[in-house]
Amino acid sequence: MSNSNSKQWSSATPGYIIFLVDQSGSMAEKYAENKNKAEFTSLVINRTINELVNTNSDGEKVKDRVFVSIIGYGGKGGNSVDDVRSDYLSSFADNPLRIEKLKKKVSDGAGGLIEIDEEMPIFIEPLANGLTPMGDALSFAKQLIEGWLQKKPENPAPVIINVSDGMPYSGNNGNELNKALTVAKEIMAFQTTDGNPLIFNAHIGNGVPESMFEDSEAALYDDHAKFLFSISSSIPAAYKAAAGKHGLSVKENSRGFVSNAKPETLIQFINFGSSGGSDRIA
Repeated sequence: MSNSNSKQWSSATPGYIIFLVDQSGSMAEKYAENKNKAEFTSLVINRTINELVNTNSDGEKVKDRVFVSIIGYGGKGGNSVDDVRSDYLSSFADNPLRIEKLKKKVSDGAGGLIEIDEEMPIFIEPLANGLTPMGDALSFAKQLIEGWLQKKPENPAPVIINVSDGMPYSGNNGNELNKALTVAKEIMAFQTTDGNPLIFNAHIGNGVPESMFEDSEAALYDDHAKFLFSISSSIPAAYKAAAGKHGLSVKENSRGFVSNAKPETLIQFINFGSSGGSDRIA
Protein backbone atom coordinates (compact mmCIF):
# COMPACT_ATOMS: atom_id res chain seq x y z
CA MET A 1 0.00 0.00 0.00
CA SER A 2 1.54 3.29 -1.03
CA ASN A 3 -0.17 5.08 1.84
CA SER A 4 1.14 2.69 4.47
CA ASN A 5 1.62 4.20 7.93
CA SER A 6 0.50 7.61 6.69
CA LYS A 7 -2.96 7.91 8.24
CA GLN A 8 -3.29 11.03 10.35
CA TRP A 9 -3.76 10.91 14.08
CA SER A 10 -7.03 12.59 15.00
CA SER A 11 -9.49 12.66 17.87
CA ALA A 12 -11.73 10.40 15.77
CA THR A 13 -8.90 7.98 14.84
CA PRO A 14 -6.18 8.24 17.51
CA GLY A 15 -2.74 6.79 17.02
CA TYR A 16 -1.23 4.31 19.49
CA ILE A 17 2.35 4.44 20.79
CA ILE A 18 3.78 1.76 23.08
CA PHE A 19 7.05 2.54 24.87
CA LEU A 20 8.80 -0.69 25.95
CA VAL A 21 11.38 0.26 28.57
CA ASP A 22 14.19 -2.06 29.60
CA GLN A 23 14.44 -1.80 33.40
CA SER A 24 17.01 -4.56 33.89
CA GLY A 25 19.89 -4.26 36.34
CA SER A 26 22.40 -3.15 33.71
CA MET A 27 20.35 0.03 33.12
CA ALA A 28 22.04 1.29 36.32
CA GLU A 29 25.28 1.88 34.35
CA LYS A 30 26.40 5.52 34.05
CA TYR A 31 25.27 7.18 30.84
CA ALA A 32 24.97 10.98 30.48
CA GLU A 33 24.38 14.25 32.35
CA ASN A 34 25.30 12.52 35.63
CA LYS A 35 22.46 10.09 35.04
CA ASN A 36 22.45 6.35 34.55
CA LYS A 37 20.78 4.69 31.56
CA ALA A 38 17.48 4.17 33.40
CA GLU A 39 17.32 7.78 34.62
CA PHE A 40 18.16 9.25 31.22
CA THR A 41 15.69 6.97 29.38
CA SER A 42 12.90 7.95 31.81
CA LEU A 43 13.77 11.63 31.36
CA VAL A 44 13.52 11.35 27.55
CA ILE A 45 10.20 9.45 27.70
CA ASN A 46 8.71 11.92 30.21
CA ARG A 47 9.80 14.81 27.98
CA THR A 48 8.39 13.10 24.89
CA ILE A 49 4.97 12.59 26.48
CA ASN A 50 4.93 16.20 27.66
CA GLU A 51 5.79 17.33 24.12
CA LEU A 52 2.95 15.18 22.75
CA VAL A 53 0.61 16.82 25.27
CA ASN A 54 1.76 20.31 24.20
CA THR A 55 1.56 19.53 20.47
CA ASN A 56 -1.97 18.18 20.86
CA SER A 57 -3.27 20.99 23.06
CA ASP A 58 -5.76 23.53 21.91
CA GLY A 59 -5.74 26.20 24.59
CA GLU A 60 -6.46 24.40 27.87
CA LYS A 61 -7.91 21.35 26.13
CA VAL A 62 -5.70 18.35 25.37
CA LYS A 63 -6.97 16.51 22.31
CA ASP A 64 -6.84 12.73 22.55
CA ARG A 65 -5.18 12.13 19.22
CA VAL A 66 -2.93 9.43 20.63
CA PHE A 67 -3.15 6.66 23.22
CA VAL A 68 0.13 5.87 25.02
CA SER A 69 1.25 2.76 26.88
CA ILE A 70 4.45 2.68 28.94
CA ILE A 71 5.54 -0.90 29.62
CA GLY A 72 8.55 -1.62 31.83
CA TYR A 73 10.29 -4.97 31.77
CA GLY A 74 12.60 -6.43 34.41
CA GLY A 75 12.11 -3.53 36.83
CA LYS A 76 9.97 -5.32 39.40
CA GLY A 77 12.59 -8.08 39.55
CA GLY A 78 13.30 -11.19 37.48
CA ASN A 79 11.07 -11.56 34.41
CA SER A 80 8.50 -8.95 35.42
CA VAL A 81 6.52 -7.03 32.81
CA ASP A 82 4.70 -4.00 34.21
CA ASP A 83 2.02 -1.86 32.57
CA VAL A 84 3.33 1.37 34.09
CA ARG A 85 0.59 3.43 32.48
CA SER A 86 -1.82 3.16 29.54
CA ASP A 87 -3.97 6.21 28.87
CA TYR A 88 -5.11 8.82 26.42
CA LEU A 89 -2.99 11.98 26.37
CA SER A 90 -5.49 14.08 28.33
CA SER A 91 -5.28 11.61 31.26
CA PHE A 92 -1.48 11.87 31.26
CA ALA A 93 -1.80 15.66 31.25
CA ASP A 94 -4.33 15.69 34.11
CA ASN A 95 -2.68 13.08 36.34
CA PRO A 96 1.13 12.99 36.39
CA LEU A 97 2.78 10.88 39.12
CA ARG A 98 4.34 14.10 40.39
CA ILE A 99 5.83 17.37 39.14
CA GLU A 100 9.61 17.70 39.17
CA LYS A 101 11.39 21.05 39.23
CA LEU A 102 14.30 21.10 36.82
CA LYS A 103 16.89 23.78 36.18
CA LYS A 104 16.91 24.88 32.56
CA LYS A 105 19.30 27.31 30.87
CA VAL A 106 17.63 29.82 28.55
CA SER A 107 18.85 32.88 26.66
CA ASP A 108 18.69 36.17 28.54
CA GLY A 109 18.31 38.01 25.23
CA ALA A 110 21.72 39.66 25.55
CA GLY A 111 23.97 36.81 24.51
CA GLY A 112 24.10 35.20 27.95
CA LEU A 113 22.25 32.37 29.66
CA ILE A 114 20.11 32.43 32.76
CA GLU A 115 18.90 29.45 34.74
CA ILE A 116 15.18 29.11 35.29
CA ASP A 117 13.07 26.54 37.10
CA GLU A 118 11.07 24.38 34.74
CA GLU A 119 8.24 22.21 35.98
CA MET A 120 8.09 18.81 34.35
CA PRO A 121 5.28 16.31 34.88
CA ILE A 122 6.66 12.80 35.54
CA PHE A 123 4.93 9.64 34.27
CA ILE A 124 7.62 6.98 34.63
CA GLU A 125 10.24 6.67 37.37
CA PRO A 126 13.64 5.10 36.61
CA LEU A 127 14.13 1.47 37.63
CA ALA A 128 17.11 -0.82 37.10
CA ASN A 129 16.57 -4.16 38.69
CA GLY A 130 15.89 -7.56 37.13
CA LEU A 131 16.62 -9.50 33.96
CA THR A 132 15.73 -8.51 30.38
CA PRO A 133 12.48 -10.35 29.53
CA MET A 134 12.11 -8.65 26.14
CA GLY A 135 10.17 -11.57 24.68
CA ASP A 136 7.58 -11.34 27.46
CA ALA A 137 7.39 -7.56 27.02
CA LEU A 138 6.78 -7.94 23.28
CA SER A 139 4.13 -10.63 23.99
CA PHE A 140 2.34 -8.18 26.28
CA ALA A 141 2.58 -5.43 23.63
CA LYS A 142 1.17 -7.88 21.08
CA GLN A 143 -1.90 -8.48 23.29
CA LEU A 144 -2.38 -4.72 23.69
CA ILE A 145 -2.17 -4.19 19.93
CA GLU A 146 -4.57 -7.07 19.21
CA GLY A 147 -7.12 -5.56 21.61
CA TRP A 148 -6.65 -2.11 20.10
CA LEU A 149 -7.03 -3.31 16.50
CA GLN A 150 -10.22 -5.23 17.34
CA LYS A 151 -11.78 -2.02 18.64
CA LYS A 152 -10.17 0.40 16.19
CA PRO A 153 -9.38 -1.33 12.89
CA GLU A 154 -9.54 1.96 10.94
CA ASN A 155 -6.99 3.80 13.08
CA PRO A 156 -3.35 4.56 12.24
CA ALA A 157 -1.10 1.50 12.59
CA PRO A 158 0.36 1.28 16.14
CA VAL A 159 4.03 1.99 16.85
CA ILE A 160 6.27 0.27 19.42
CA ILE A 161 9.42 2.08 20.58
CA ASN A 162 11.66 -0.35 22.46
CA VAL A 163 14.56 1.12 24.46
CA SER A 164 17.07 -1.44 25.75
CA ASP A 165 20.75 -1.72 26.56
CA GLY A 166 21.13 -5.35 25.63
CA MET A 167 19.90 -8.73 24.56
CA PRO A 168 16.97 -10.61 26.02
CA TYR A 169 18.50 -12.57 28.90
CA SER A 170 19.92 -15.89 27.76
CA GLY A 171 18.31 -18.06 30.45
CA ASN A 172 15.26 -20.16 29.68
CA ASN A 173 17.47 -22.19 27.26
CA GLY A 174 17.78 -19.23 24.94
CA ASN A 175 14.01 -19.30 24.47
CA GLU A 176 13.63 -15.63 25.39
CA LEU A 177 15.63 -14.65 22.32
CA ASN A 178 13.53 -16.88 20.06
CA LYS A 179 10.34 -15.63 21.69
CA ALA A 180 11.30 -11.98 21.14
CA LEU A 181 12.11 -12.70 17.48
CA THR A 182 8.93 -14.71 16.84
CA VAL A 183 6.57 -12.29 18.58
CA ALA A 184 8.15 -9.23 16.91
CA LYS A 185 7.60 -10.82 13.49
CA GLU A 186 3.97 -11.62 14.43
CA ILE A 187 3.33 -8.01 15.48
CA MET A 188 4.88 -6.65 12.27
CA ALA A 189 2.68 -9.02 10.23
CA PHE A 190 -0.63 -7.69 11.60
CA GLN A 191 -2.71 -6.07 8.86
CA THR A 192 -4.47 -2.76 9.35
CA THR A 193 -5.99 -0.40 6.82
CA ASP A 194 -2.91 1.77 7.46
CA GLY A 195 -0.35 -1.01 6.88
CA ASN A 196 1.53 -3.03 9.52
CA PRO A 197 2.37 -2.00 13.08
CA LEU A 198 5.92 -0.65 13.39
CA ILE A 199 8.67 -1.65 15.82
CA PHE A 200 11.51 0.84 16.30
CA ASN A 201 14.44 -0.18 18.53
CA ALA A 202 16.90 2.05 20.35
CA HIS A 203 19.93 0.22 21.74
CA ILE A 204 21.82 2.21 24.38
CA GLY A 205 25.38 0.99 24.50
CA ASN A 206 28.77 2.18 25.58
CA GLY A 207 31.90 2.29 23.56
CA VAL A 208 31.38 0.65 20.19
CA PRO A 209 30.62 2.92 17.21
CA GLU A 210 27.12 4.33 16.96
CA SER A 211 25.08 3.36 13.92
CA MET A 212 21.60 4.45 12.92
CA PHE A 213 19.05 3.59 10.25
CA GLU A 214 21.30 0.92 8.72
CA ASP A 215 19.89 -1.07 5.80
CA SER A 216 21.96 -4.20 6.41
CA GLU A 217 23.30 -5.94 9.48
CA ALA A 218 26.69 -6.17 7.75
CA ALA A 219 27.40 -2.65 9.05
CA LEU A 220 26.80 -3.72 12.66
CA TYR A 221 29.52 -4.77 15.08
CA ASP A 222 27.89 -6.63 17.92
CA ASP A 223 25.30 -9.33 18.50
CA HIS A 224 23.01 -7.00 20.45
CA ALA A 225 22.83 -4.67 17.48
CA LYS A 226 22.29 -7.50 14.99
CA PHE A 227 19.50 -8.98 17.07
CA LEU A 228 17.64 -5.68 17.49
CA PHE A 229 18.14 -4.89 13.79
CA SER A 230 16.37 -8.17 12.98
CA ILE A 231 13.25 -7.11 14.94
CA SER A 232 13.08 -3.52 13.60
CA SER A 233 10.63 -2.39 10.91
CA SER A 234 11.71 -0.93 7.60
CA ILE A 235 11.03 2.80 7.72
CA PRO A 236 7.88 3.67 5.73
CA ALA A 237 7.91 6.64 3.34
CA ALA A 238 5.85 8.85 5.70
CA TYR A 239 8.47 8.40 8.41
CA LYS A 240 11.37 9.11 6.04
CA ALA A 241 10.01 12.63 5.67
CA ALA A 242 9.84 12.93 9.48
CA ALA A 243 13.44 11.71 9.78
CA GLY A 244 14.49 14.50 7.40
CA LYS A 245 12.72 17.06 9.61
CA HIS A 246 14.72 15.77 12.58
CA GLY A 247 17.95 16.12 10.58
CA LEU A 248 18.38 12.35 10.26
CA SER A 249 19.45 10.72 7.02
CA VAL A 250 17.64 7.59 5.85
CA LYS A 251 18.51 5.11 3.10
CA GLU A 252 16.07 3.35 0.79
CA ASN A 253 15.80 0.21 2.97
CA SER A 254 16.73 1.65 6.37
CA ARG A 255 15.35 -0.02 9.48
CA GLY A 256 13.97 1.99 12.41
CA PHE A 257 16.93 1.19 14.59
CA VAL A 258 19.85 2.83 16.36
CA SER A 259 22.77 0.98 17.96
CA ASN A 260 24.99 2.27 20.78
CA ALA A 261 22.94 5.46 20.83
CA LYS A 262 24.60 8.53 22.26
CA PRO A 263 22.32 10.70 24.44
CA GLU A 264 21.52 13.24 21.69
CA THR A 265 20.77 10.43 19.24
CA LEU A 266 18.45 8.70 21.71
CA ILE A 267 16.46 11.95 22.05
CA GLN A 268 16.29 12.42 18.25
CA PHE A 269 15.32 8.81 17.68
CA ILE A 270 12.48 8.82 20.23
CA ASN A 271 11.22 12.14 18.83
CA PHE A 272 11.27 10.59 15.35
CA GLY A 273 9.53 7.38 16.46
CA SER A 274 6.79 9.19 18.35
CA SER A 275 6.16 11.82 15.68
CA GLY A 276 3.52 9.78 13.90
CA GLY A 277 5.61 9.89 10.76
CA SER A 278 4.91 13.43 9.79
CA ASP A 279 3.11 16.26 11.44
CA ARG A 280 0.10 13.97 11.37
CA ILE A 281 -2.42 16.02 13.20
CA ALA A 282 -5.96 16.49 11.98
